[in-house]
Amino acid sequence: MAQLSLSELTAAAAAADDPSFTPASVPRFSGIDPLGLRQINFDLMDQVIPGLNNVARHIRPFVLVAWAWRRASQLAQSQGTKTIAADRLQDFVDRIEVIYVWSQFLRDPDADLPGRQVLANLLQAQQWSFGGSAWQQRRNIRRYSTALSAPVNYGPALKMLGWVQRHPHYPDVLMATPAAAPALDAFEKQITDRLGHPAFSKFGSVTVTADEARKWSKAWAMDGVTKAEARAMSEMLYGSKAPVCRQLAGELILASAKRASSIQVERLRSTMAGPPSAFKPPDHLLNTWEAWRRIQVRQLFRLSLEALFYWTIVNLEGKPKGTDALVDMFLNQLPSLSKQTSVRKWLAAAIPAAMGPAELIKKIEKALEAPAGSDLAPSITAAIAFCLAEPPQQVNDFERPDRLPLFRARQEAAAREKGPIREFMRHIFESWVLAQNVYWSVGRGLGDARAQGKTLLRLKVILDESGWTLAPGLSRGSPPEPTPDRLRTMISLARECGLFNGLPV
Repeated sequence: MAQLSLSELTAAAAAADDPSFTPASVPRFSGIDPLGLRQINFDLMDQVIPGLNNVARHIRPFVLVAWAWRRASQLAQSQGTKTIAADRLQDFVDRIEVIYVWSQFLRDPDADLPGRQVLANLLQAQQWSFGGSAWQQRRNIRRYSTALSAPVNYGPALKMLGWVQRHPHYPDVLMATPAAAPALDAFEKQITDRLGHPAFSKFGSVTVTADEARKWSKAWAMDGVTKAEARAMSEMLYGSKAPVCRQLAGELILASAKRASSIQVERLRSTMAGPPSAFKPPDHLLNTWEAWRRIQVRQLFRLSLEALFYWTIVNLEGKPKGTDALVDMFLNQLPSLSKQTSVRKWLAAAIPAAMGPAELIKKIEKALEAPAGSDLAPSITAAIAFCLAEPPQQVNDFERPDRLPLFRARQEAAAREKGPIREFMRHIFESWVLAQNVYWSVGRGLGDARAQGKTLLRLKVILDESGWTLAPGLSRGSPPEPTPDRLRTMISLARECGLFNGLPV
């Protein structure tokens, strides 16, 4: 049912003679960023690894999309018309994208590409017509979600790395950049056998069979990147025109990989994150090294509070509980810290020996596999204590106080360090967790309502006369996870560029 506008609701109320019931609604819950803490993670990542996300991990999709725009432009010019609708160009690019992804899933059902579920029926089809209402519907579904060019996939990095740029007069049209040309030429040589097919040589409706897509799959497969493509990506990632911070991040990753004799993601993350790792990079990389540790510490702090929120939801499933009851339950799961007499001593005793932020993140992840068990509360406490003990850093402009940056948390902890542990734990529950959920849930809900956007219930825990209780209809859902920090993307692209030759995968 379509949403009514405020004026329509007002008119309906004025015309009503009697009270009436509104239609029953079934809330849709949102489980993403329940405390509003994640934006600082992303902003910190932009200081070290800008221009990338956690999806765009392979060179070939970058090349494919840039080539498709170049090919569309060439076809338009060959027609000799002065103008062409931008959507015809986009339609051609969308077609090339879908044929490519289709062919790769036919070759390998587990190919690391977006859109497997959206293309499920296509994978069963013997042929597909790229034209008409069904194709237009597929285009609309993919545009902002599973398309290679979508904002959540390869779209932002295509522009920020320099594979494509916007047309100076037609913002909906993209052009391949001169820097991409050698890679696109090399790629085109790989697929000359199909360029005469209507799918690659004309606008408008065309039909492609599954046999054709399967036949084409090997020549443009993701693992068949040419040297020219690898050189182009290497230059865009780490070359002289890349942001200096990303150049330095690439050096740091390479240096840590040589030290660890591995390009395994978890091992490199731990190696790069500082103590207890013995790895220390050259002097010109020290600032990048420290910035990387800040990302991991913030990641740990965010995950620890979301894990505490999840612990709260699990422990409210039976019946409502007041803050005091939640605090007592949590502290009772920390017997090894029960003898400490002040917050300062309690936090100091909670910091684990020989563990850094990466190891503590893994510890929380492991404990979340059994959230009702005895390991989650100690792992959360260790993480919070570790983060509060880290040396304070300069506050960044983007670290808004309402996103609970660590400098604010440290100030509030310092103001309570001589007080009773129970009161500090109460502050963590009420201010850092429950109030954060209320603040961000209400704020986002109002923003959505004003924009007539999503209708999601983000508020998960509410206060009634019996204490804190779960929102009606809420299930605990999936446990929180670390926000991917783009390291996997950097390692994957660098490996395909040949920068890790000689190191074991």
